[in-house]
Amino acid sequence: MSMEEEVIPLLRTGFIAVMGIVVIIVITLMVKYRKRGFGWFLAHLLLFSWSALGWIRILETRATASSIDNSLTIAWIGIIWMLSMVCFVKGLLFLIPKTEKNELHIKEKSY
Repeated sequence: MSMEEEVIPLLRTGFIAVMGIVVIIVITLMVKYRKRGFGWFLAHLLLFSWSALGWIRILETRATASSIDNSLTIAWIGIIWMLSMVCFVKGLLFLIPKTEKNELHIKEKSY
């Protein structure tokens, strides 16, 4: 797939700008509300950013790198992405209020 020369730097710059803003928002929420769930979201964002920047690097080097190197890099990116999703789910679970967790257990037992 052919791309113009400036597409990859623009993609990287745009991604870093957007993720930087989101990281600042998550850190602000983490400081304001002091909930552990925001820390897991921060870990998710950092791992996801690492994997996304890896994909962008593959787009840059796919013509010069061997297919074996690209395949191994894609495998590592997949593992990093999986870990980021685990952090995302843990963050969601930590942000559920305690009362809602108890109500979910009561509803499950009543069936």
